[in-house]
Amino acid sequence: MQHSLSPLLMAIVCDHLGMDVNGKQLRMELVEVDSMTDALAWGYAGAVPSPVEWTYTRSVFGKFRTSALLSKAVEAARLVKHAAPAFLPVDGVVEPSPAASRVEGLPTRMFEKEIWLNLTAPLKHQLVSSAVMSVDDSMETKSVNTLRWDGRGWWCGGFDGEGVVDVLRHHGVVPDKHVLGLHGGGGGARSTASAWAKLGGALTLLESRRVLEEGVWSSALCNQPAHAVVDFDDRSEANDNVLRLSATYGPMKGTVEERTTLLDGRLLDGRWLLVAQHLVCWRRLWSPERSDELPSLGLLMTKLVEAETVLGAYA
Repeated sequence: MQHSLSPLLMAIVCDHLGMDVNGKQLRMELVEVDSMTDALAWGYAGAVPSPVEWTYTRSVFGKFRTSALLSKAVEAARLVKHAAPAFLPVDGVVEPSPAASRVEGLPTRMFEKEIWLNLTAPLKHQLVSSAVMSVDDSMETKSVNTLRWDGRGWWCGGFDGEGVVDVLRHHGVVPDKHVLGLHGGGGGARSTASAWAKLGGALTLLESRRVLEEGVWSSALCNQPAHAVVDFDDRSEANDNVLRLSATYGPMKGTVEERTTLLDGRLLDGRWLLVAQHLVCWRRLWSPERSDELPSLGLLMTKLVEAETVLGAYA
């Protein structure tokens, strides 16, 4: 949790949309809880049970050091207007359509105060409640990773899978033409299997610490060689012939150019998935009415590298 770049992404996108990161519009926290009940309780109460020190500033949110450094990082990202050449999609790739992602009945900005949550393991499988409205099948597949309190009720979604699809499409791998190999059996893997299968893609299950349960993806399983692999088990394997997306990432060092080089290639760092699913959160649940104003995947990756490099100079 301390290594999470989600707060930095949130700040960058809010700034991109013209929201004041240090104003009353936005307050961010890292909250460590053991159960979904505790997470929802935090959302209602708004009190942090035990502040978590953020690795990138060596301070907690709300303290001057974190606020000041976050402002510097966001200012650097604001100057980035175009995606780095290394982060541009392959020729012919079309960005996801905002209109196609909109959910009927989801409120827009109706209330002054809202709460948006990103969840990590082991919370993804815990939410099963008729009191929470789901915009997809994430409660059925036990893969909820995003929540929104709109002032009246809770909404949820599981967007790891859509993020995976967007990253692979960005790199030229699409469900109707390619077989996806999958390491893992947890919430992220279930979300990915569901999203890939719904788009007509075939899946091949690879060695995993946890067996992927049967689900809506079962009919899409095959024994064909994978054209691309998504790794939720942090196996760090390499194969120059196969595009490989890791679900994990850690602190990175170096200049903007050095970091960009590390994030380019056939072994994709987890930052790609983090950025992609973050954009899906905005597009599908948090602020669908502003979908067409969001940065592209390549541009947000570029902004993130710039901002993270600034924080790295003070770490």
